[in-house]
Amino acid sequence: ACQKIVALDKKKRADSEHVAYEFRTKKISAIGIDDEILDEIHKFPFPVQQMLINEFCAVEGRIEKGKAAPGLTSLNCNCLFFHRYLLPCRHIFHENMYGTMKLLIPDVWKKFQQMFDESGFEIYIHRELVDLEVPVFKMTEAEKAMENRRLAVSELTERIRDIYWRVEERGDKKKTGAFISELKNRLEPVLNIPI
Repeated sequence: ACQKIVALDKKKRADSEHVAYEFRTKKISAIGIDDEILDEIHKFPFPVQQMLINEFCAVEGRIEKGKAAPGLTSLNCNCLFFHRYLLPCRHIFHENMYGTMKLLIPDVWKKFQQMFDESGFEIYIHRELVDLEVPVFKMTEAEKAMENRRLAVSELTERIRDIYWRVEERGDKKKTGAFISELKNRLEPVLNIPI
């Protein structure tokens, strides 16, 4: 019985080592993508490569629908993909390929890639905490309380944004309008409190 457990443990360990190896080294293949862009995409972990290729390919769908380049002048896009993953989205790719701004220059790619090199997928877990300059253990009680309030507001804002994008993704303009109207009605009394 012990030998079976040891053998199973070795098998699981070998499987996890193989997956970890492929996570960083496996390269996605794609047709119709500029070699320079594909080379930059290959510098990400494999699951991220898959997401980026899907976003790149979605540009064709935008063009088929007759959509013009979005006219972005910076790497800030308001779409759900960009806010959720902090990666180039279809709008950024569209602007880069067919618009007036070449947004995805080598330095920009390097910044996106460094985000994963430094933090991996932890960037998504601790996204709001990245801005902290003072370690929590060096903060006074008042500073800790203020930081907790800031984090609470950030969490509420993020939740509102996530719900908005879920409603927006469904494509129902009436429900989206109703959501925004309800949100305004509920927030107006809070926003009008004298400070």
